[in-house]
Amino acid sequence: MITALTMPQRMNPFHNRLLHCLLMASLLLSTYPVYAHHSFAVHFVPDKIISIAGVVTEFRFTNPHGLVFLTVTGTNGEEQKWRVETNSPNVLRRRGWSNTAIKVGDHVTIEGYPSRDGSNGLRISRVIFPDGRELPGQGQVLADPPGSD
Repeated sequence: MITALTMPQRMNPFHNRLLHCLLMASLLLSTYPVYAHHSFAVHFVPDKIISIAGVVTEFRFTNPHGLVFLTVTGTNGEEQKWRVETNSPNVLRRRGWSNTAIKVGDHVTIEGYPSRDGSNGLRISRVIFPDGRELPGQGQVLADPPGSD
């Protein structure tokens, strides 16, 4: 017995519209990581390093960038809130950092690249503790990284 094969009936307009919406949503979401990534030089001055000293109010060891928030006493005696950015936890671990490397209440000096927009922001070059310990930041490496012995 021979049966005739017929062309599939035309898609229901609802299904066609749903397929179109799903396709558009996937295209928009696939561009999100590209849009979210930014260049160091766009946000920070790469040829200038400044130093600030203050007390840590928060430390985030999270992606895409670790963040340190601290209170700094300005030259006029007023307290300033600073937001300081560093690399991802994966990069920081290779440089000797951990999620407990910096604690709320720590007194630290941070050297880093200032924000281009003039806000109280830096990209970390290095963190210096009162006892002399250091954590390397952008473009820095440990002289004797953990596990190198």
